Amino acid sequence: MDFLPIRFTLKFVELFVTGLFMVSPVLVFLAGILFLIAKITCNIEKWQSYSKSLYFTFITALTVGYGKTVPGSKWGKLLSVLSAFVGVVLTGVIVSVALNSVMISWQATHDTPMETSIESELQSVESTAFHSEDKLTGADDTTEVTGADSLSN
Repeated sequence: MDFLPIRFTLKFVELFVTGLFMVSPVLVFLAGILFLIAKITCNIEKWQSYSKSLYFTFITALTVGYGKTVPGSKWGKLLSVLSAFVGVVLTGVIVSVALNSVMISWQATHDTPMETSIESELQSVESTAFHSEDKLTGADDTTEVTGADSLSN
């Protein structure tokens, strides 16, 4: 019995973790920007705790936006837009790694020699059927009719 879903899942997890490791400098850089935005927002808005600002920044970056904590100043609002933009880029990087992992996992687990031989057999059957149909109908690609030939008939 072949455990194809399990092989696919294990391959996906392996590739996804490896992909996240490969882009980890980008992820750390974007997370650092979010921490910096949280610190600046905390100072501008004069919030009592950094955790409140951090909560607001990451909820905004994840585009959840509960609305419990909102900035009052125009600079705070500008920083919230910036954190949302950074969050979209961060999410895009993670989704890109996930999609790439799915595609490679699918190819690795589904393009088996048996499937490849079946696909080549189907292609040869289709091409044979197409050419035999031309012979039955009398179609010949090499016959060329000129204007003089059509007038004499």
